[in-house]
Amino acid sequence: MRPIKLTLSAFGPYAGKIEFDFDKLGTGGLYLITGDTGAGKTTIFDAITYALYGDPSGNNREVSMFRSKYADIKTPTFVRLVFNYKGKEYTIERNPEYERAAQRGSGLTKQTAGVELILPDGKPLTKTKEVDNAINNIIGINREQFCQIAMIAQGDFLKLLISPTKDRIEIFRHIFKTKLYSDLQDRLKSELSVLNNDCSKIKQSISQYISGINCSDSSLLSLDVTKAKKGDLPTDECILLIENLLSEDTLAEKKADNAITEIEKQLDILKINIERGKTYLRAKQDFDQNEINISKLTEEMLSLTKALEEEQKKNSLQNDLAKASAAIEAQLLEYDELSQKESAFKNNALNIEKNNAALTKNNKEIEVLKAQIESLTEESKTLQKSGEQKILFANQKALHKESLSKLDTLLKSMENLKKIDAQYKDAAKKYEAKKAAANEIKISYDLKYDLYLDAQAGILAETLVDNMPCPVCGSTSHPQKAIKPTDVPKKDELDILKAKLAKADDEKTEANKESAKLKGMREEKKDSTVSSIKELLGDIDMNNATYITKAKINELESNIAVLDQKIQAEEKNIARKEYIENELPKSRTKLEDLQKGITSISNEISALSSKNDSLNAEIIDLKSKLRFSSRLEANNEIQKNNAMISKIKRDIELASEREKECSVNLASAKTRREELFKQIEGKQEIDLEAENNNLSELERNKIQLDKKKQNIHSRIVNNRSNCDNIKQKSSELIAIEKKYTWVKALSDTANGNITGKDKIMLETYIQMHYFDRIISRANTRLMIMTGGQYDLIRREEALSKVGQSGLDLDVIDHYNGTTRSVKSLSGGESFKASLALALGLSDEIQSSAGGIQLDTMFIDEGFGSLDEDSLSQAMNALASLASSNKLIGIISHVGELKQKIDKQIVVKKNKTGGSKADIIA
Repeated sequence: MRPIKLTLSAFGPYAGKIEFDFDKLGTGGLYLITGDTGAGKTTIFDAITYALYGDPSGNNREVSMFRSKYADIKTPTFVRLVFNYKGKEYTIERNPEYERAAQRGSGLTKQTAGVELILPDGKPLTKTKEVDNAINNIIGINREQFCQIAMIAQGDFLKLLISPTKDRIEIFRHIFKTKLYSDLQDRLKSELSVLNNDCSKIKQSISQYISGINCSDSSLLSLDVTKAKKGDLPTDECILLIENLLSEDTLAEKKADNAITEIEKQLDILKINIERGKTYLRAKQDFDQNEINISKLTEEMLSLTKALEEEQKKNSLQNDLAKASAAIEAQLLEYDELSQKESAFKNNALNIEKNNAALTKNNKEIEVLKAQIESLTEESKTLQKSGEQKILFANQKALHKESLSKLDTLLKSMENLKKIDAQYKDAAKKYEAKKAAANEIKISYDLKYDLYLDAQAGILAETLVDNMPCPVCGSTSHPQKAIKPTDVPKKDELDILKAKLAKADDEKTEANKESAKLKGMREEKKDSTVSSIKELLGDIDMNNATYITKAKINELESNIAVLDQKIQAEEKNIARKEYIENELPKSRTKLEDLQKGITSISNEISALSSKNDSLNAEIIDLKSKLRFSSRLEANNEIQKNNAMISKIKRDIELASEREKECSVNLASAKTRREELFKQIEGKQEIDLEAENNNLSELERNKIQLDKKKQNIHSRIVNNRSNCDNIKQKSSELIAIEKKYTWVKALSDTANGNITGKDKIMLETYIQMHYFDRIISRANTRLMIMTGGQYDLIRREEALSKVGQSGLDLDVIDHYNGTTRSVKSLSGGESFKASLALALGLSDEIQSSAGGIQLDTMFIDEGFGSLDEDSLSQAMNALASLASSNKLIGIISHVGELKQKIDKQIVVKKNKTGGSKADIIA
């Protein structure tokens, strides 16, 4: 990946829009990024990383901090990067989420984060997820890997130099695509776990089957069964034991079966005898009972014959009742006529009463309607201007609400400003505290360091002898020898204090950054708030703005509440006016209808009164001719006569039926006597109690034998099933244990778990090959940068057999012939080693088939820790690398580099705020 053009707008320290044309720097060689502290040198790499991956290069910067505090509120914030990868050109543009000027009004609104990637064929991608996936596919590495390879920063890449095997595995996995080996390791481990579980389950299953063996308590094999259940017998002996139990129970089952067959034969004979005895006893009992029944039926027949003769004497009464009913039926139509006339008379009387009530009601309603029409007419005149008043009040309310909204926004802005101001003051106090602490440590360190140096002079002075030359100045005269001070600090104390000073300086720097960030936010928020105050409140004191704003808000809210009440009142008046205008025509129409109804009702009353006078005379005439007062009484008399006639008929029929039924039953009983006599004639009675006792005894014996046979059969089925299952599971266990043996050997080898061997996994072994090549490439530059003193070497043996190993680094010191950990290198030496390792990794990645192509690299600081010779050696190594179509940018304050590197990007701070940059090629 090689950047072509980078465009920043309101990004970081760059207030406006600025373009970096990397084509001016060429396609290879070194260039220097230099300038004021905090002007935005590292921001260039941050912008490239943000454009590609949506995040900055370092973990101490957040996306929300990218909006420039110096930018005009109308200037948009975005980064646009045009880059070339393997001969194809891509353009990507991103913007973070930030507050911008609203298109309407004077407030602020939130600009959401966005991204767009233009592919070489012109196709745009605008969704964040698909753009991120596309960038990872194009370049082949994620943000963390890109930052480790393309940016060598003092401290950041040092982590890779001193990382343990575990961390390097993760880094190399993504770079060299070795995850498939890790997946193989996991699959072998998973397969081993599955096989182990299968073996355990089968062994457990076999134990369960053995524990389920059944045996008779009287069996001679019961002791062996107990041993088997305790696990004291091998599986093959358990199988032989079950087979012996099956033979024993099969023989016992056959004996029980023969005994049951013999008992069943005896039971069949007894049941036949008992059934014969029961048949004779039932026939004898039935014969005796039938004789009793014949005697009763003979007496009943005589009584029923007399009852029938008495009922037949009532036939003459039936004829008299029939004649009386016929006479009443002849007058039924006249009863119907009387009922109709009486009903008509009553209906007419009710209608007359209803019409009189309606006439009274109509007269009252007419009076009420006349008064109501007059009242509504007067009220309508007073409501003519209701609509105009509502419109006037609504317009006033809209103006008040618009002002209220602006004041609410202003109040929130002032409250937010107070919070930011409080945060800034806290951050400033924290910075002052950190600064004081750092200064205190520095004073202590300087004092002790001076004492240490003075002590060195005193130690040297003790060795001086008159007329002998001083090893420092060469003088043979020593008039004033340095005096060795007391209470001299040791070198270890100075190193500890120096580390504390470095940590305090770092904390002071971080506190200063936080304070500066909050100060910028406060100033930006203050400017926008003051502008809103002037617009809404005029030129007033900032301290009184909150009080005045709240007072105006309360006043506007009160006015709006009053207007709401007035609008509601006007809405009621409008609704009342519309109601009256709809109601008046209806009331007038109803009045006319009521007046017309009065005449109609009066005519109806006269007609009904005339009809009732005629009906009353006819009703009196009919009542004088009839025996009963109504048809209902006449019908009741007829029904009473008919019921009496029906009862007489039923009584005669019932008496006749009873006589016939008794005669039939008597004849049937006499026939039954002859049949039962034939069944008992010539037969003897059997002792049923003795026979039943014998039957019960045999059945109890049979039940015991059946139960015994079932128990034996159940044991046979259970033991045969357990035997078959044990044989099957034993065969499965042999096969799985065989597979488990060779899978475990593979898994232990692939996962580095071989006892007594280094913990090197298959994936790590593959990565060791790549790491050796990276180290080889790194050493070609490290030898140059260190004047042949140092070589990196991969540690062959692990320090312990517990953790993973194989990717740990040591360094060979050719000056003294020792090999030691890279962690023992000094700051400058660590920078050289980190730089060499980074360059070696970059070379290896791009040399691999289908590897990643990075044609640019950034080196951030670190050169300040090098002496003049080391700086020259490092520059030579970088120059040799940059000559092969690779563009390397060095971010540094070191003055010597400005003289050595012609192509430069110079970043400067503007006095008015923000930064600017110039490219010198």
